[in-house]
Amino acid sequence: MRLSPRVEVHLMAGEEGCDWARAHRAVAVVVDALRASATITMLLQRGASGVIVVKEVDEAYAYREAHPNAVLVGERGGLKVSGFDFGNSPTEIQTAEVQGRLVVFTSTTGAQRLVDCLGASAILVGTPINATAVARHAVALAQSADAPIVIIPAGLATDPAIVAEEDWLGAVELAAHMPDVPLSDAAAPSFQRYRRIIRTAGLLAGFLASAHGRKLVQLGFTDDIRVCAQVDLIADVVPILTAVVPLPGGGQGVHVQRGNREYVTSL
Repeated sequence: MRLSPRVEVHLMAGEEGCDWARAHRAVAVVVDALRASATITMLLQRGASGVIVVKEVDEAYAYREAHPNAVLVGERGGLKVSGFDFGNSPTEIQTAEVQGRLVVFTSTTGAQRLVDCLGASAILVGTPINATAVARHAVALAQSADAPIVIIPAGLATDPAIVAEEDWLGAVELAAHMPDVPLSDAAAPSFQRYRRIIRTAGLLAGFLASAHGRKLVQLGFTDDIRVCAQVDLIADVVPILTAVVPLPGGGQGVHVQRGNREYVTSL
C-alpha cells in the first residue's frame, strides 16, 4: 500500500487526543473500551437508525421530551441513569428492541470525547469488537483526505490524570489492525508496551486487571467485559459521526450512524 507521508497512526489519550485531532484535521478513532464504544457499535448492529451522542444527562432527557419515541441509553458511575431505557451495557443491548429507533446516548467519558473531537476530518467509534472494520475504514478515509489517523484512548473525563489501561489496550489492538500504516515515533513506545500485554496475557485479562475493569466486576458487569474483549465480534459495523445535532437549551450533540467507505465526513 502506497501512502502519503501524512498518513500515519498517532496514539494520544483524552482531551489531548481530541485537541490534536481538531488541530491536524485528523481521522479520529475514539476508543472507550469499557464500554461506550462497544455499546454504540452494538446499538447500530441491532438496527438503531442512529445514535445521538450527548454530553449531559439533562440533554438526553430534554431531547426525548422533544422526541418522545427516542430510546435513552447511558450511565453515570457505571450504572444506568434513572429514567433511561438501558444502561451503557453491550450485553443488555444484545437483546434490546431498537430496530429502526433513534437512540440518545450519554456516558461518563466516551460521549464527552466524541463531541469534543468535532473539527476532525472524520470521527469513528472503535473498539476491539469492530477492530478490523474500523481500521480499514479509518485508513481509507485517511488516504482519501490525505490526513493522519489519531486513535484516542478515552481515559476518564472526571480525572484526566488517570491512565485508563483498558482504553490503551483497545487503542493498541486497533492500531495493530493497521499494519501497513506507520506509527508515529511518539506512539511506538506505548504501542509496544500494550501490545506485549495483549500477546502475553490477552485482552480479557488486561481489561479485567484494569482499575475500571475491577470496578465493573464489583458492579456485576463481568459479562460486559467479556463481550468488549472479543475481537471482531461485530465485523460489519463502523460507527461514524455524520452530523452535528442542535439540542434543546442550546448545546450540541453528534449523530452517529453506520458508515461506509464512500463518505469522508467533515464536521
